[in-house]
Amino acid sequence: MSSRAQVLFQVGAWAWVVTGIGHLAIIALLLGRPATPAAETAVLDTMRAHRMSMMGLSRDLLGLFRGFSVAMGLVLALHGAVCVLAAPALAALPAVVALNAAVSLALLAIAVRAFPPPPIVTMLLATACFGAALVVR
Repeated sequence: MSSRAQVLFQVGAWAWVVTGIGHLAIIALLLGRPATPAAETAVLDTMRAHRMSMMGLSRDLLGLFRGFSVAMGLVLALHGAVCVLAAPALAALPAVVALNAAVSLALLAIAVRAFPPPPIVTMLLATACFGAALVVR
């Protein structure tokens, strides 16, 4: 494995870290401000009012949405951090690099359909870097 492949792997991993931390920061900012437009308040109230029972537990839709959002940000940031810290070993494993490229590509497709530009850019960067790390090995 070349040092170029390792650097590309690390840049892709850092893109995941940045995306996850950015996601958590946005969630924290949104939780800390009151909903202002009437339409936004109505949607949040509806989400709070709609409850779902799952495996004996009852949760409102807003709590589920926020919980999934926090989990997504944590997983992305922490998995990216593990990849940064273990880059010398992980970048040498083609299966790990290919899996990271595939996950980044899937997240890029989701971001293009559902998210604003920042995660589109970071997932495009991650996909390109993990893919290039496979090629330059």
